[in-house]
Amino acid sequence: MNDLLLTSRAQGSTREPAFVPARASILLVDDKPARLLTYEAILSGLEVNCVRAHSGTEALEKLMAQPFAVILLDVQMPDIDGFEVARLIRQHPRLERMPIIFVTGVNVDQLDVLRGYEVGAIDYIAVPVVPEILRSKVAVLIELYQRRAELQRLNAELAMARTQLADEFSRDTADHRRTEAALRDSERIFKALVENATVGVARNTLDGEFLYTNPGFCQMVGYGADELGQMTWQQITHPDDLEMDLAQVKRLLAGEDSSYTIEKRYIRKDGRIVWVSLHGSFVRSDDDKTTTAMAVVVDITERRQADDKLRLADRRKDEFLAMLAHELRNPVAPILSVAEALKHLPGRDDRQQALVGIVQRQASHLSRLLDDLLDVARITQGRIQLRREVVALSDCVAAACESIDPLVRARHQMLRVEQDGGLWLDADRVRVAQCVGNLLSNAAKYSEPGSEIFLRTWRDGNHAVLTVRDDGAGIAPELLPHVFELFAQDERALDRTQGGLGIGLTVTRNLIQMHGGDVTAASDGPGRGATFTIRLPLTEPGVEAASTAPVTGKVRRVLVIDDNRDAADSMAVLLQLDGHEVAAVYSSGEGLLKTASFAPDIVLLDIGLPQMDGYEVARRLIETGFKGRLIAISGYGEEHDKQRAAAAGFFAHLSKPVDYATLEKVMAAP
Repeated sequence: MNDLLLTSRAQGSTREPAFVPARASILLVDDKPARLLTYEAILSGLEVNCVRAHSGTEALEKLMAQPFAVILLDVQMPDIDGFEVARLIRQHPRLERMPIIFVTGVNVDQLDVLRGYEVGAIDYIAVPVVPEILRSKVAVLIELYQRRAELQRLNAELAMARTQLADEFSRDTADHRRTEAALRDSERIFKALVENATVGVARNTLDGEFLYTNPGFCQMVGYGADELGQMTWQQITHPDDLEMDLAQVKRLLAGEDSSYTIEKRYIRKDGRIVWVSLHGSFVRSDDDKTTTAMAVVVDITERRQADDKLRLADRRKDEFLAMLAHELRNPVAPILSVAEALKHLPGRDDRQQALVGIVQRQASHLSRLLDDLLDVARITQGRIQLRREVVALSDCVAAACESIDPLVRARHQMLRVEQDGGLWLDADRVRVAQCVGNLLSNAAKYSEPGSEIFLRTWRDGNHAVLTVRDDGAGIAPELLPHVFELFAQDERALDRTQGGLGIGLTVTRNLIQMHGGDVTAASDGPGRGATFTIRLPLTEPGVEAASTAPVTGKVRRVLVIDDNRDAADSMAVLLQLDGHEVAAVYSSGEGLLKTASFAPDIVLLDIGLPQMDGYEVARRLIETGFKGRLIAISGYGEEHDKQRAAAAGFFAHLSKPVDYATLEKVMAAP
């Protein structure tokens, strides 16, 4: 059907239909015949023709065949849903202003409502339909349609009258006077239509003074026509929108555009703000000189308020995700510590070892999901920062393969890697590895056990290209354009228990775009595998730093201060199994006292302590002469959190759940 629309456009579909019927037509689109009968019964009292369409495809065909005043469009349809039908309608030049009312039999959330408005809907009606509401809304749209048709007819009559005037002027003065009378009569009719229009109409001088305002415009801004006659449009325009509007006017005066449409604010006489959609154009004389300006204005205040509420709800959702991820870090940290400690205990049989491995893998998986939640919140709020350096793509691939290795081995899969050398990036090493790891993780989860995953890198001009290919579940054609959208997931069987949150690909796309690259997906369909491709700009080769392995094996006196007893005790046990001398306390006051008596070399200090936070504890320890190493442990891992920890005297800042290998390196670092 999309091809049908494009073909129609190529054949000159921008022309308006040759005739507009006196009796308006309404297109009713629903795959349920009973609903169509209901709509016809409700609208039977209106002077309209009801045309049925049982699918989105049939609806698009009927739209090509005749004009309609309004479309009642079902959201849920089997072949093409209502959102896609609306999007295709808006792409067609002749249909882009067609009023669309969505009818839905299921509850829709705010995001669905916003999506409907984005594709061009003007309203939603829920099933069961309230007859009075449906009739009143349709009646208003039919009236606007008929007024517009009448206006077109009058414009045609006016043009015809002018043509006749020019032809007859030289032959008969009497006929000329009669033609002028007809012209004046047409103009009076035209003015009557404008006076009664529900939208605002204004005519201004080139300096902005009002020459004419219809009642709709006066009602919109709260001034009378006489008052506006002493004013300019600049005086009632919001100061923050004035420069934008003036810039558009200058483009029209310069001949760069013939008209323009903007959304701006007027300041009403009572001081209130009204949002409007304004369409501006110029009236030109016979010698093509600009004489006056015309504006057609529609009040969109309610729509803007609804948009603001949706944006606020979306921002609160992001804040909630960030807080949720932070709060969940606290219970995950002791689980990981206990699992790590159990690995060090001797005397376990294979079954116990397997159970410990399950706990460790699942806790690590939960930790990665929390990181994804935090990354989504950071990206949408613009708070993520890249730590760029010259890095070899092969290093990022190696880190990603290492992170995904437990999952691949658990599913008895084979990961085959082919890389070209000398591919250098100006990039954040950790973030690029995270993106590659996300693609590998998806390939492993959506492929059968024992299957093969293929990763390849190569140079393409000034870009490095990386592909991850699998022979797994594949991607349905209708989902393929949406795989990188937030929470987008295909339907999966009950055994797809490792599907995740549907945000990993969203994080990957945003991070790659922040690096100046792009990521795409391709698939031949369900059951035929998928290929994901990352392209990143190359840079000049860097010098690989020599690795400095930290000194290990030294026994330390370690004090753990954390109000979460499970987290403190599990970390203490893990450190003791490594041979360290450890003490654990559960409050800031105990921590200060224990530091004085225990004299630790290292203090693992939770930042989020009640009554006295970790920053204040650190300050007091330093004031009392503590010379050991302070390591901050926190559920918050933003860059400004790390900077604040460094300023407070901490040697390092580690985010919960703490990776024990990382902790060992920090403790042993020079």
